[in-house]
Amino acid sequence: MKKPIIKTALLALLFLIAGATAIADGFLTTERGAQYKDLKTGSGEMAEAGDVATIVFTGWLDDQGRKGREIYNSRREGRPVSFVIGTDRVMQGWNEGVTGMQEGGRRLIKLPPSLGYGSRSIENIIPADARLIFVIELLELEKSAD
Repeated sequence: MKKPIIKTALLALLFLIAGATAIADGFLTTERGAQYKDLKTGSGEMAEAGDVATIVFTGWLDDQGRKGREIYNSRREGRPVSFVIGTDRVMQGWNEGVTGMQEGGRRLIKLPPSLGYGSRSIENIIPADARLIFVIELLELEKSAD
């Protein structure tokens, strides 16, 4: 009986570290509205602003809370993506969604338009004001020198 209590306490701690404000349907929700749920917990240090994250991801349009049309799969394309967490080089939802992950972890992330592409449309792939869903796997984490 102690394991569920410990797991709940650990989730609450991670919840506070990541700046999440609510838990619903197993998803944590950040202050800005990104929802995420760990599919697999990694190991090692937690990702934070200033670290370099190398990820593979699959993205879908959100179809009423479910995965809709796939928009990109970096694993299938053989193209991992590296970025500095907390910068504007990627959509803000990735910054929020990757924070707190550990190497080897996989996370499901649901983003409102404001944390994705906003009112911009991307060719005939992503419509304006689209809600997006991603599964991100953190392949490597390079900690900031700070």
